[in-house]
Amino acid sequence: MRKQLFFFCSWVLIVLGLPLLGLAALASLFNLHRVRDAITDGYLAFLARIMLWLSGSRVEIQGLQNIPASEPVLFVSNHQGHFDSAVLLAYIRQPKAFVASSAASKFPIFSIWFRFAYTVYLERDNVRQNYTALEKAKEVIEEGRSVVIYPEGIISSGPQTGEFKRGAFRLAFSTGIPIVPVVIDGTWKVMGEKNDTIQPTTIIVKILPAVPTKGLGRQEQQELPAKIYASIIEALEKIQRN
Repeated sequence: MRKQLFFFCSWVLIVLGLPLLGLAALASLFNLHRVRDAITDGYLAFLARIMLWLSGSRVEIQGLQNIPASEPVLFVSNHQGHFDSAVLLAYIRQPKAFVASSAASKFPIFSIWFRFAYTVYLERDNVRQNYTALEKAKEVIEEGRSVVIYPEGIISSGPQTGEFKRGAFRLAFSTGIPIVPVVIDGTWKVMGEKNDTIQPTTIIVKILPAVPTKGLGRQEQQELPAKIYASIIEALEKIQRN
């Protein structure tokens, strides 16, 4: 019953948000980008919070003070479930764009919101397209927005964490922005391992201290992804033990 109610209410909210989407589109048409961005960021954060509430989940977030306030960053997070992005949208209010699978671009209505939110799409095993996408992500960063990336490349749908792809870190190295590691635990439980349910749970988000990348040598750049992966795994295991 909770699953049906969740999806029904979610779609009602999406339909009710159509006038806002129209305003955002109108603002975009007249190059009022700040207005469009304010509408988009506000609506997506609100929708994410409501969806988390509808799922019955409780979110505990730690370490918000570790996010630099004066510059964009690359948020690097593990990826347990579909609610990871909802949590980050709802609780990290810094302007940001997500690097997502190209499948997300096919969602009705949402695809327009995602476009206004500067979402960057990657296609698995398409090297040329992914290079172009990461170049677009660089432009987003240069415009002052942070970027969220999931270096596993897939959703684990469980408490485990897969290996991080090194290419995800090139954005930080090429732009010199700090990397902020993010640890998320519990989101996979909301929809279950088969993504076929909606159930309440406790989601814990821990934001680790920012890691500077400006001025790093080649050897340091090669070693950094493994160090960040280790710090996320260590924090995740500590959360799961408690």
